[in-house]
Amino acid sequence: MKSSYKIIEMILTVLIILSALVGCNIQKTDNRNPPATNQGNTVSNLTSRTDEKKDNTSVTEAHTKDKNSQDDAGGAVPGLAKYRLIYYNVPLPFWDLVEDQDELQEWYENLLETSPNETNQMVMKAFLEHYNISREDFDKANLKWAKIVRDDFGGEPMMDPKDFANQETDEVFNGDIIYTFDDEVINEYYMGHPDEFYPYWYADEYEQAVKEGYVPRTTDWVDVGKMEADIIAKYGSVD
Repeated sequence: MKSSYKIIEMILTVLIILSALVGCNIQKTDNRNPPATNQGNTVSNLTSRTDEKKDNTSVTEAHTKDKNSQDDAGGAVPGLAKYRLIYYNVPLPFWDLVEDQDELQEWYENLLETSPNETNQMVMKAFLEHYNISREDFDKANLKWAKIVRDDFGGEPMMDPKDFANQETDEVFNGDIIYTFDDEVINEYYMGHPDEFYPYWYADEYEQAVKEGYVPRTTDWVDVGKMEADIIAKYGSVD
């Protein structure tokens, strides 16, 4: 009889642990915008919104503070998304370009009912077209996004990541590519790297490899200061 009780106790313990893990995953998902999906796999959104509070803190909550979290893995990892993570996202600075936030939320949810993997249309491209966002407003919002990546997430802003999966959460948009509004050009650029999968998953693995002599493949690093200076020179201000 004691043996039977012991078995029941072990089963209950396992169920409790599994319930806790599921609860954590649900909580992480609830902190983000409606996710895009790819053949049943969830692509975590980079942005986070609340109905009344829209600030950098809410965005930070959506970006996993531990850069080693597997939840940050993005598009080029086998079995996940077809395109890199940023392909599916409209970060907070871009949301702020739209006055009617309720309409934007409804539009966004409707767009993601059909996976961008099926339509092969970048979410940001669809957003820019739908709301007729000017290149000036886009560039200024992209600068704000780069600053959030650098200052709030502690990341290194860049384009076209190639070194480790979590690096995708530090990617900023390439306006020259997106403003072609050419799906073929955009999709080719933002495709995951199926023929050259990231050699590392986590930042710490990558950093250790660099110490041991690994030569980074990512080269499109974004100098935020220069990015800001270029915007001021072109538009007169960053506001």
